[in-house]
Formats: sequence, C-alpha cells, structure tokens
Amino acid sequence: MKDFVDRIAVVTGGGTGMGRELVRQLVAQGCNVATCDVFAEAVAETKRFCEAGRLPQGLRITTHIADVSDEAQVQRFRDNVAAQQETDKIHLLFNNAGIGGGGSMLASSREEWEKTFNVCWGGVYHCTRAFLPMLQRADEGHIANTSSVNGFSASIGRASETSLAACCRGNWPPVAMTYQPSRHSVRAPNRNSALRRSMS
Repeated sequence: MKDFVDRIAVVTGGGTGMGRELVRQLVAQGCNVATCDVFAEAVAETKRFCEAGRLPQGLRITTHIADVSDEAQVQRFRDNVAAQQETDKIHLLFNNAGIGGGGSMLASSREEWEKTFNVCWGGVYHCTRAFLPMLQRADEGHIANTSSVNGFSASIGRASETSLAACCRGNWPPVAMTYQPSRHSVRAPNRNSALRRSMS
C-alpha cells in the first residue's frame, strides 16, 4: 500500500511507544485512525499529540478503551469503530498491543505467563477475528502483527517474549494463505522493523 489518504487503520496499543508512533505517522499521511488502549489518558494524549499538527479536513482519529485479551471488549471496540468512523470496512489492522511478563519458566508465576499470552497472543487472535470481515470488504487490506525481536533467538529473562514472538511469526502463514487475495496481506514483523516495513 503506497497511498494512505482516506484509508482507515485500526491500531491496538496506541497509547504509548510504537503504537503512538504508528498512529502519528498514519495520520500525517492522511489516514483515518481508530486506536485503542487500556489507559484512557494515554490514548487521549496520543490523539492530542496528533491534533497538535494541522489535520486534513475530514480526517478522523477515534480513541477507544479496550483490553485486547477480552473478546467481548474487542467486539465492542470493532462496533464502536464502525459507528464512529461511519464505515463497514477498514484497510489496515495493526495488532500492536503487547505487554512484558513471564520472564522465567521457574521464577515467574503461571498467572503472569497467562496474562502475557492472553494479551500478546489472544489479542492478535481476537482482533484479527473481529476485524477480518471489515478488511475483506475493502479493495485493499493488510494485517501487521508486531512482535518482539526475541522471536528470532532465545534471550535470558525473556522466556515468554521469545515464545510469543516465535508464535506470532510462525502461526500466521496459514492465516495469510487463507485470507490473502491479490490485494490483501498478513505480516508479522518484529518491533524493530515493524514501523519501517508496515509503512512501505
């Protein structure tokens, strides 16, 4: 996708860091954006940051509160996006929301591991399932699942990140083969390269 003007993007985890920068760059290129986070003030600040520049007339930035590990909240997020963006389709889905945790198989609790997997893997699953019909209605649609660079090799103290990143990278080719008509794609870049590759 070379032109983002008048497209609609959904970005999870848009309250800080890479999610905020994705929102900022998309808006700067004329893309309408719906973004969610679990922290209301953080995602509101992202919107204020974008609005500090001169937005193209009619461009929409909508912010939403949603925990991507909760399927019901993700479905409500999707419905709110459709209502507030006044659309039945989107062109881009950035499954960016993620947390750290579960650094050790022995020292970290099962609850910590489960919370990390529920957000970092469950969030990708819930959001892709929820938004896929809207992507399929668009003339061109793309999914980008960002993950930790730890998916390339094991790192001490980052056991769950390594597992999740490898899972994110390895489990999506079958989705891509199922979903990918000529003008649609599924990508799973790591966080170090995701921004550069998703905007190319």
